[in-house]
Amino acid sequence: MDLTLLIAAFGGGLFAAAIGGVPSFIFTGLTVVAAILAGDFGAPAIGIVSFGSWFSPCVAFAGAVAAAGYAKKIGKLEVGGDIITPLAGLKDASVLLVGGIFGIIGYLLNFTIGTLIGANVFGSAAWTDTVALSVVISAILVRLLFTNSGLTGKTPAGVTRHYLPQGSDLIFTIVMGAGFGILIGGIVAAFGNMALAGSAEAAYLFSQMGGFAFGIAAFGLVFACMGLPFYGCHHIVLPAASTAIVVFSGTLSPVAAIIAAAITGILGALIGEFAGLTFNSYADSHIDPPACTIWVLQLINFSVLPLILPSIM
Repeated sequence: MDLTLLIAAFGGGLFAAAIGGVPSFIFTGLTVVAAILAGDFGAPAIGIVSFGSWFSPCVAFAGAVAAAGYAKKIGKLEVGGDIITPLAGLKDASVLLVGGIFGIIGYLLNFTIGTLIGANVFGSAAWTDTVALSVVISAILVRLLFTNSGLTGKTPAGVTRHYLPQGSDLIFTIVMGAGFGILIGGIVAAFGNMALAGSAEAAYLFSQMGGFAFGIAAFGLVFACMGLPFYGCHHIVLPAASTAIVVFSGTLSPVAAIIAAAITGILGALIGEFAGLTFNSYADSHIDPPACTIWVLQLINFSVLPLILPSIM
């Protein structure tokens, strides 16, 4: 464990609480895209900035989620699940301190889940998306510590609760998931074909498409902060890209990669809706549906699918 980054994680959680959870996540996406396009020069920034102590979601976003839940508990914030509002505007030092503390907690969770449990139990620190899983566990701690709504919220008497979209909303969710998956699968396959033809640059971009797609989707949330109905889709495009990479590497088939990415896209969209309706309906804090989705699907992409389709590239 890097003690320097552990200490810095306090500042990362505090910083994100000050500027808001989603704004901090937008910077995650921006820095990921920039670092990937910078190639070797940007590589250190991914581990230290994008997914390190500054903007890693398990440090920054999770810290902001905790600060918002705490602010609701002490009566400083009307909605405990508010992950957009910059909490510096509350002028309460304790709110920022909670963000910093949960920044450290998130860093420790990711280290434990990846380096300790992953390496020693699963044989790899990358057995799933450990950052996403850390975000989920941190948010569950926030829910239990700072709210009385329970893990899945308290449904008002007489209200019929649904755990998936209904009617035309369900069709919309499936179509969107499939469409986003087809897009990402096609992009991955195109780079894969160029890599097979001998392009080292394309091979690099092929390997980085999961992070790149995630970064584009995360940065796109700037439109949500503007009040536009932008659909957060990182939980769709990241797993879909990972699936496409594994399937193309194991089959060399663009069609197979696109179909597999479309299936993952549909699963991502549905799991995300299920997680949102399950954890965040009638609740006083935010448990992140995309993070719930990503760690589940990346467990399959990282630990199951490669065993079925080992790479032949």
